[in-house]
Amino acid sequence: MVVYNELVALTAGAGLLGFAAFLAQLIKGRRIDSEGWAGFFAVAGTLLLALGIHTTVTWPFGGGGFEYANIAFGQPAAGFGALLVFAAVYLWRHRSLYAGPAEDANSATLAAFKPVGIFVGALGLAMAVLAITFVRFQLGAAPAVEPISGRFGHLPILEALFLGGLWGVVALGALLFAIALWTDRPQLLRWAVWAWVIGGTVFLLFGAMNFYTHIGMYYNIEHGTMHKW
Repeated sequence: MVVYNELVALTAGAGLLGFAAFLAQLIKGRRIDSEGWAGFFAVAGTLLLALGIHTTVTWPFGGGGFEYANIAFGQPAAGFGALLVFAAVYLWRHRSLYAGPAEDANSATLAAFKPVGIFVGALGLAMAVLAITFVRFQLGAAPAVEPISGRFGHLPILEALFLGGLWGVVALGALLFAIALWTDRPQLLRWAVWAWVIGGTVFLLFGAMNFYTHIGMYYNIEHGTMHKW
């Protein structure tokens, strides 16, 4: 089974943290480096879009009841990747806008993001449903052969609560973002920033840890060992 959810989680975490930082600069009225942010969003968005679409249409996670991961990981990654690519294109095409007064550029950016906020909210709704699904069906338990995570595999509710909580925090940020733009309540954007900072940090650390735990799992399988840490 060839999977790459390590890179997906790592990039999603970086993307969430990056967009949270970008949004914080917008609402604080700071000058935006449009070319720099366009480059960042293009890199993160392209990776997530490509890997998310591949996961969605090929279902590389297979066997042992793990097929749900193709839906829970692949489809949100594809959607988030597309949104980041949109942000990259917008910022690159409107470079001259950001050379002018910061207040004008920032207000124009939020206005331009309002239509796509509908999809952000829709993706947030999907993430909220996935969060409930993780907990309801106690999904996500690591096999015993996987280091660190596998030590808690006999308690599936623990990882289900962790994944459900993580998806839920990101969903909250997405819903707040959409509501803030469509109800003209910009004060809610600060809470969206905090939700994505928390979710992005956890995603980033979780993805980094998985480079270790997944390689350790394959090592244990290949060599018949049971390294727990």
